[in-house]
Amino acid sequence: VSGESMEGFNINSSFLAQLQLTKQIKSQSAKSRDDIYASAGTALTPDDLKDLPQGLEFADWAYDEDPSGKSLKELLREQGYSLLKHDTTAVPGYLGHYIAISTDPREKKAIIGVKGTSSLEDLITDMCGAAVSYELSEPFVFRGNTTIRAHDGVLISSRRLADDLEPLVRDLLLPQGYKIQIYGHSLGAAGATLLSIFLRSRIPMLRLDDKALRVFAFASPPNLDLDSALACRPFVTTIVNNCDVIPRCNVSPLQINIEVLKVINDKLKEKGLKMSGIKSSAALLRKLQEGEDGEMLLSAEELTNAINSGIEKVGLEDEDHLYVGGDVVLMYDLWENEVDKNVERKEDDNDEKDSEECAEKAVITDGTARALRYIELGEGTRLIDDHMAVSYRLGLRTIVSPQNETNVWE
Repeated sequence: VSGESMEGFNINSSFLAQLQLTKQIKSQSAKSRDDIYASAGTALTPDDLKDLPQGLEFADWAYDEDPSGKSLKELLREQGYSLLKHDTTAVPGYLGHYIAISTDPREKKAIIGVKGTSSLEDLITDMCGAAVSYELSEPFVFRGNTTIRAHDGVLISSRRLADDLEPLVRDLLLPQGYKIQIYGHSLGAAGATLLSIFLRSRIPMLRLDDKALRVFAFASPPNLDLDSALACRPFVTTIVNNCDVIPRCNVSPLQINIEVLKVINDKLKEKGLKMSGIKSSAALLRKLQEGEDGEMLLSAEELTNAINSGIEKVGLEDEDHLYVGGDVVLMYDLWENEVDKNVERKEDDNDEKDSEECAEKAVITDGTARALRYIELGEGTRLIDDHMAVSYRLGLRTIVSPQNETNVWE
């Protein structure tokens, strides 16, 4: 954002006002927010998602920290897989992973689990997030480009992983008729996506059959340029949980949020609430003390228009903007339902929550969806909580088996 466009912009007061406004939207106009998610794509049924719960477990097991205390080998054996390799590397620029194959020779399935962020070394890989160009040996899709732009740290680590796994995939698994599925969560999800691109680029057989190699990427950070992210829809599925901030951690959503804050800043200035002196600061504090039931600074329609205007202004094509890859299963909770539950609790004079907040619906879309183009503020720690595997697990459990939640994976 240019210095000229930021002139007179008080980010502190605008940010505080947006936090309050988001809570007010949830309390007073929840449907307007829910509609942004619902309209992001085509609604999915529980049956559409029935394979994802076990897929999340395959991704989560790559951390090798299962609360049951069972080893990765034991967990896989219970699901009918034999562990071939388990690399627990924790070096910046490398990805821990495991490989397993089905014990039933008739199934011919191989799974690769890529570990997400669990150490300082992984965090260093995460932080190398600039978009960089890379020239592939061959296009990873028919008549596609050989040049991709990707997350620098993930590109380096997934290329090294591809160097390691390519001979196994090309010379053993594919000739034996194995179908390959790659799973990852967080950093591991982005690594899984880039790994598939490298393998498809190098192994012609994979480009001939989109079902030969599939990726299921949970909570992936943005990692590919626009064209590449959309081109891998036939073989990559990214799963995003509600307002998880990690799939939105890129330049574009930050720019769009700044555009929304500028609209709020203008409204604060108009109403004399800009914290430019003692009088206006006191007025803003009084406004904030109104809480979620107070008069909204912007109407729900005005806030939606501000978001849409920011999205249109920032655009999609900037070479520094990265997106999550493939088809995107976007899970979301219903603010309308949460408001109703809060009202019921107040009427019952019961302060305790009878259920955890989690995703209740899902749509199929892609990384350009409006709901993924900005960061949803005002939900406390949900930005981070929604990124955790446990939150993905709870959301999938609720959507896939809403009438029998306690019997799923327990």
